[in-house]
Amino acid sequence: MGMYRISDLNIEIRTECKTLLKNAEQFTITYECKPNLSFSMSNDLIIQLMEEHEGSTAETIQTDYFAYIYSRSLFDFNGVPIRSVAVENNGSAVLFSAPYEDIDLLDYLPKDKVFAVDFPGIRLREDLNQFIAYDTPFGRNGDKAKHRMLPISSLVFVDSGRFSSLKKLVPNDFVAPFTRAVMLNIVHERTKHTLFMLEKFKNIVDIYGVNKLDDIDFILERV
Repeated sequence: MGMYRISDLNIEIRTECKTLLKNAEQFTITYECKPNLSFSMSNDLIIQLMEEHEGSTAETIQTDYFAYIYSRSLFDFNGVPIRSVAVENNGSAVLFSAPYEDIDLLDYLPKDKVFAVDFPGIRLREDLNQFIAYDTPFGRNGDKAKHRMLPISSLVFVDSGRFSSLKKLVPNDFVAPFTRAVMLNIVHERTKHTLFMLEKFKNIVDIYGVNKLDDIDFILERV
């Protein structure tokens, strides 16, 4: 068991998953506090999911499961889970999100500027009127976490089937890719919350679409 400060939340994690424990080490809390969230996973559930996902190890099952419950929990803390990669750009974060898994964003984004992958913690700070991107130890890229947080300036959807050159989007253009990019948007009881957060998001963050990331410097200069 350990207590960790992740996305400005105190999260208690009960696990023997060595991968997650190693990734979360830098988030450890050394002072006494009450948890905002408590995560655990029974051996029976691990075995069940291993049977359902043939070829997966206990480590990968736990890594994926904790990412899942973390993402779902964000809804209850003024947050929204967007599957994306966060890139530092002039002191703020630019989120890049691709709707299909056939494109690996990490192949195109500057590795020295990437600070959150797949499961960034995205929460609204109403006192600052900002959405903040936090990196986390969750997911299979949790080892890349740098324990950072930055205000989000832009969200860029990468989709060759929907967009041509880089352009700023109007609501009719970004509702569909936004809901697709939000983890768990298929869970019916979260649909209204997703749209509620989208309404807040579009008033604070600039949203763009682009067909490809061949010239990432050009894109980062303009978003």
